[in-house]
Amino acid sequence: MDLNKLTNFEKENRDNILRIEELMETADDRKTIENFFQKQWDNLDYKNETRPVIVFSTPSQTGTDWFRLRVPLFNLWKKHADKYYIIYTDDINFNMLKFADIVVQHRAGAKHIMINDIIDNWPTGFKRPVIIHDVDDNEHNLPDSHPLKKMWIETGKDKMSMGQIVRADKITTTGRILKREFSKLTNQSKIDILPNAFRWSAKQWQKENEAKPIEAKNKVTVGWSGLTSHFPDLIKMLKPLKEVKKNLEEDAHFIISGMPIVDKINVKNPKTGQISQKDSPENKTYKYRLRKGFDSFPGYEKELGEENCTFQDVKGLENYGEFYHQYDINLAYLGEKSTFNRSKSAIKIIEGFAVGAISIWTNWGGYEDFLYNLPTDLKEVAEKHMASNNDEEFSKNILYWIHNDKERKVWSKKFQDYVLDEFNIEKVTDLRAEYFDKLLN
Repeated sequence: MDLNKLTNFEKENRDNILRIEELMETADDRKTIENFFQKQWDNLDYKNETRPVIVFSTPSQTGTDWFRLRVPLFNLWKKHADKYYIIYTDDINFNMLKFADIVVQHRAGAKHIMINDIIDNWPTGFKRPVIIHDVDDNEHNLPDSHPLKKMWIETGKDKMSMGQIVRADKITTTGRILKREFSKLTNQSKIDILPNAFRWSAKQWQKENEAKPIEAKNKVTVGWSGLTSHFPDLIKMLKPLKEVKKNLEEDAHFIISGMPIVDKINVKNPKTGQISQKDSPENKTYKYRLRKGFDSFPGYEKELGEENCTFQDVKGLENYGEFYHQYDINLAYLGEKSTFNRSKSAIKIIEGFAVGAISIWTNWGGYEDFLYNLPTDLKEVAEKHMASNNDEEFSKNILYWIHNDKERKVWSKKFQDYVLDEFNIEKVTDLRAEYFDKLLN
């Protein structure tokens, strides 16, 4: 690293930013780093700066842009600050376009759509930035059951997503399934794959103590972690879990993590058309309905036994990985066969293996990519006892690993070693830097 190429602002903050980024323990840590990269705009000396300027921008902070935008840019600056001048913003300033060489945007907002209009009318003879749209969900094909579908349509997010895919110079995404989907809208040659990757040194991925709930002590734990967008999948997942419970030869405990105590529901003002949020009544929350049931759905506690189930509230982006430390067996289940689900990346599978659990998954869509890319020895055992083609196999695979404790520990270590290496942010950052360099030359 040639520190002489950094500005005084970067030099003054570098040690502190790298220290915080390494462990990333709290929301305040995240804010400190984001504020630094936002202030990079204020400290840009455009007359003297010789490094290419890369602007990373998103209109909304979510789990997807955490992996696709923010963690990559943090690490890119850590490794290549002398090569690029890096700015982050969730409220892009159109003046940035004049000085940017590359604009990387994740999830389109109204301002990002306007950027395309500006680029289309860029003055002839003047350098313009390369616009990269990064996306890891099929955002224009949300199923009717998706909790955000109504809001997505009302606010035009689906059309914004399609517009970005069509009009951006380049598309980066997670795998071949999404590349195939997006090629229906635009030229496949401009779509490139940059895989998801993780900062495994972050504290949330380090297992320090026994993490299982008290109720699960001395039991094999079977866990699922995610957000309410997977509510339809969780309803369908009860069926194979009931089959597991019926055929158990030993005690097991089921954990569903990431269901909020209080849900927010979207309310549209009939006069103004504006959408606001308010708290949902308890009996309407996702957590309550999964536990106790609703309509014709019986509920997890009734079918599996209240003493055998733990439901856990949402954690932040800096500590949600702690959920996985509780699991012996991690579930990645796509029960709803929608276009949206088919395009999902294999993050849930990877996260479980990373902390030493065995992952069981429905072998469909983006999850097939994970199996497809495995080394031969891992692929053989995954095809037999992990990748599931239907609910019957899903139940059977869970039971296999519950009943084979010694084998579970052997293979969980082998898969852990594989994902910690293959999906390490350090490795993928180098791929991203090579990608940017090709666009700049």
